[in-house]
Amino acid sequence: MDVNQKIIEEGKKLIELKGFRKFTMDELARKLRISKKTIYIHFSSKDDLISAIINSIIEKDLTEMKRLIDEKDNYVEKMQAVFFLYNIKMLRKQYMNELRQFLPHEWEKFKRFSVNRRDYVRRIYTEGVEKGVFIKKITNIPNSPMKLQEEHTVDLLIFLLSAIIDQAIETDLTDYEFDINTVLIHSYKLIIQMFLVDSQQTVDFPNLLHLLKTD
Repeated sequence: MDVNQKIIEEGKKLIELKGFRKFTMDELARKLRISKKTIYIHFSSKDDLISAIINSIIEKDLTEMKRLIDEKDNYVEKMQAVFFLYNIKMLRKQYMNELRQFLPHEWEKFKRFSVNRRDYVRRIYTEGVEKGVFIKKITNIPNSPMKLQEEHTVDLLIFLLSAIIDQAIETDLTDYEFDINTVLIHSYKLIIQMFLVDSQQTVDFPNLLHLLKTD
């Protein structure tokens, strides 16, 4: 691991403990056993370091998502992997509020999470339809303003799941006791049932639940 990456990884640990605002470069230097001047050779400011940390979180999240999609044979589990955020310790609601309030540019990166996932949803759904897992066309509701066509089915799923991710990230969840991933896994289970050929199929989450554990 090069010096840049060591600084980023140690910075993540401090953020997990104290949040984006409260950790200091002095603490980071002590943890790394290097001078603060050395850190500033690699990162021009604390904000610059936080930006690099956010980029690392998002990159690792997408890498983990892609790995799980490739490893899974079950299309429900493949789709589930798209709607899970893998850096749970970094997504504590008070930390997300700090980003929203004090580092809006970095906050915008998190808001693009759902956009980055849409192509994966479309591909997995199309393959799942071919395999007989997902329905080809959703049933129209009588007297609705317009009738949905076959190609609208996956668009509706993308809209619903993207809206849930966006809302889970946007809200500070202060009125609720659960965290972001708890919202996502339960919402996904409820919604995906509507798109299964076998609507009685049980949707479980045994392979991802361990990722929710925090220290």
